[in-house]
Amino acid sequence: MTLLIKDLLDPFNILWFTIFIGLACIFFNKKVAAKRIFIFTGIWFFVISTPFVPTLLLDSLERQYEPVFLQDSTIGTSTPYHILVLGGGHGFDDRLPANSLLSTTALGRLFEGIRLHKKITDSRLILSGYSSSGGTTQAELLRDAALFMGVKEENTFIQTEPGNTLEEAESYAEKFLGEYRVILVTSAVHMPRAVKLFNRVGIEVIPSPANFHLKGSHRYVYIGWPSLENVEKLRMAVHEYAAILKYSIV
Repeated sequence: MTLLIKDLLDPFNILWFTIFIGLACIFFNKKVAAKRIFIFTGIWFFVISTPFVPTLLLDSLERQYEPVFLQDSTIGTSTPYHILVLGGGHGFDDRLPANSLLSTTALGRLFEGIRLHKKITDSRLILSGYSSSGGTTQAELLRDAALFMGVKEENTFIQTEPGNTLEEAESYAEKFLGEYRVILVTSAVHMPRAVKLFNRVGIEVIPSPANFHLKGSHRYVYIGWPSLENVEKLRMAVHEYAAILKYSIV
């Protein structure tokens, strides 16, 4: 059901659906209805594929939090911290090392976690994520990649069970609730939802987002040609807002 709703809310799927309905109206000789549907389809195409709406929605999520900088007086580098890196996708191929199997999203999150770990003396990387196929888990690949980058294994801990953000929060709470200060690392667009879910299980986190899609002057580009990149930006924003709404209701 969740996957179906996600597909129904996908801006590109809506575009194809309206085109199909318009063609069906032509087939059944409903010319007035077809004309109206194709006018809507044209408007929808420009809404989802030009920068204005995708940029506004995506930036409204990404601008809510900024990465942690160690000059911040609220971050004590000698205070015990857990740096919790959420899973972000991976593949399987016995020929390749862990860093090549992790998605770009997962690598961006891991790099941010390691940046903080290197600067905070008393910190530990908590690496999270399951495997949908039953093979090597996301958490294990994140740990292996971290070891390649010089992190000591005793400074890592893996959560191999969680399959989504709420489960990651619940899994961490079961083991460590109230024991450490927690810096949460995930993608900037996903951070508002993640913070809400961790708060929901009683964990107050310090957000340190990674993988910003809108950087510098690109945050303010509202006019441009249609592109699939804009559609993808809108898709990410809609997915996050839908998930936030879901967990606000449930």
